[in-house]
Amino acid sequence: MRGQQFFSTGISTMRRLCLASLVLGISLCASTAFAEAGFEYRLEKKVQVSEGMPALVLRATGQIKSGTVTFKSSTAKSFTKKIGAMKSGETKTITMKQSPGTHKFEIKIKATGADGEVLDDAFEVETTSVAPLKLSVDPKKANLGEGKIQVGTNRPLDHIKIEIFDSKNQLLHEGTRQLGGQKGEFEVNWPTHADVTGVRLTAHDVDGFWQSVLLEPFWVEIPHKEIIFEFGKASWTAEEEPKLEATLATIRDAMEKYKDKGLQMQLYIAGYTDTVGSKSDNLRLSTARAKAIATWFRKKGLKIPLYYQGFGESVLAVKTEDETKEERNRRVIYVLGNSRPPTSETLPKSNWKAVR
Repeated sequence: MRGQQFFSTGISTMRRLCLASLVLGISLCASTAFAEAGFEYRLEKKVQVSEGMPALVLRATGQIKSGTVTFKSSTAKSFTKKIGAMKSGETKTITMKQSPGTHKFEIKIKATGADGEVLDDAFEVETTSVAPLKLSVDPKKANLGEGKIQVGTNRPLDHIKIEIFDSKNQLLHEGTRQLGGQKGEFEVNWPTHADVTGVRLTAHDVDGFWQSVLLEPFWVEIPHKEIIFEFGKASWTAEEEPKLEATLATIRDAMEKYKDKGLQMQLYIAGYTDTVGSKSDNLRLSTARAKAIATWFRKKGLKIPLYYQGFGESVLAVKTEDETKEERNRRVIYVLGNSRPPTSETLPKSNWKAVR
């Protein structure tokens, strides 16, 4: 069919315009006689609201003296557009103004060729204007190290493509999740990898439009001086306050340093103990101490999301026997980032709790 190349379609940065029979299987083309005499045409039948209107695109296959296109809508007023003179190969685009939703149009094309012959064709078409596809990610519900993230969309999705990258920008994993028209919030999963530094999600809706988001995990450990807690408690004396003040200043400096990245900063506080006492008691104590520090930061005006978690004696900085006092094991780690830090030897679990 001569009009096939004219029906070619492409992908833009954030959307795909479904123009061709190759894409949707329902686009129209001119009859052979009509195309040879004067026109080929294509229909841009699906668009996103605020990014244009459905349109009829005409291309002259010969000299055209004059012509008109009449549009009769099932929900709007009829209107007629003059084509005017067209040279062979010239194209003209006629927009089909409509409100959001699906509409039916009866289209009639009449024109006069170079030798005075009358060209006449008519057909019906269904056009659709849809809301722009939006893909959102909740960083508070993201755990890239464990291979899961919560996403949301405003439109029914056909599928979502998942690409995972390492620190050298090498592709670690590529997969597709079929969604069959699902919208709203849902969880996306992939196989866990230790060195995840980038995740790209590309959502394709049921109308052929797509939206892509690139997540670049960012974490930095905050240097600090360990405070000395009161024995068996999650409290400290006034003499320890300057250490916390200094740590808070370091956190604020780091936030200022990386603010241009446009990251939604979050602070993760992990607590640890030595081996004196039972494992269960030490887990509770380390959790309470991490929470106490996070609460102190909040009272001091640190407004970013704060999370805490205790690991007890499960991760020792210095290996010791049971019931061994070791100051270096009674410690806290501060991690500033834009998502939950991945699990590791230092952070073997991801049971972070938020400070309100």
